[in-house]
Amino acid sequence: MLAVAHRQYAAMWATNADRYKAQGLYAAQAQELATKGGIGRVLDIGCGRGHGLEALRMALPHGALLIGIDENSDCISAALTLLDAASPPHNRDRMKDELLKNGLYRSTYRPGELELQDGVTLIHSDLLVKDQPLQTLLDSVGQLDAITLWFAGVHKARSATELAKHFEVEGDADHRELVEDFTLQIGHERLRSGGWLQLVIRAGFQDAGMAQSEMGRIYGDWLQGQPFVLKTVTARPYDEPQQGQGISVKSLAAEVNQLPNFAISLLIQKV
Repeated sequence: MLAVAHRQYAAMWATNADRYKAQGLYAAQAQELATKGGIGRVLDIGCGRGHGLEALRMALPHGALLIGIDENSDCISAALTLLDAASPPHNRDRMKDELLKNGLYRSTYRPGELELQDGVTLIHSDLLVKDQPLQTLLDSVGQLDAITLWFAGVHKARSATELAKHFEVEGDADHRELVEDFTLQIGHERLRSGGWLQLVIRAGFQDAGMAQSEMGRIYGDWLQGQPFVLKTVTARPYDEPQQGQGISVKSLAAEVNQLPNFAISLLIQKV
C-alpha cells in the first residue's frame, strides 16, 4: 500500500509542482529568502520532486550547500532527474516498510552512512522517524543558515502507519502541523543565530491582506516563548490545477473552495 501511495503521490504532485513553477511561486519564494543574505547552507524539508531546490540553487550564491530530504523515494528519484544531481545508492531507497499484525505499517531505515554531495544532496528520510545517519551528516555540515518547508503534503496511505496513530494524525491539517512542529525543533537544534526558517502554506482567503493578517496571528501565537521572531508574511495569489488533476488542497467546505488561493510565505528568524 505504501509503495503504491508513494508512486501515485509523486506522479500527481508533478502536476501541482509544474503549475506552481509556471506561476513563478518557487522562484519568488527562493528570491525572498536569498535577499536576506548570508544564505549558504540550506535544509529543504519535504523537497518533493526538487522544484524548490532548483529555485534555491538559482537564487543563492554559487557554491551554496543544499540538502533535500523527503520520505517519498519516488519524489527523490524525480528530484535527482530534475536537478541532474548525483546520489550514492545508500542515500536513496533507505526506508523499510513492515506490515504489522495490527494492520499498520512500521518504517525503519536500512543501515549505512550517508554521503554529502557537492551542491545538492538528496536523502530519502522521514522527518518523523529518528534518523541517526542524517543527524551525523548534519553534524558534519555545521549550523545551517536556513531551513525551508514549502507546500507540505502527505500521501493517502500515511494514515496506515504507526506514526499516524502515535501522533493522532487524522487529516492533512494535523499532519502539516506535526511536520511544522518537528521542523521548528530542527530549527532549535540546527539553525545559527540569525538564521531563517521559511514556511510556505497554501490557503484560501478573501484577499492578500486578510491572508497575511490571519496567518501572521496564527504563527505569531505558535512562536510564543520560542527563540524565533516572525519577520514577514507574504501572500501570493496563484491557481491550483484543474479539478481532477494533481493533488487538491481545497477544503470540504464549499464556501472555502470559492475563495482565492494564496501561497503564504512566512519568514521566521532565529534570535
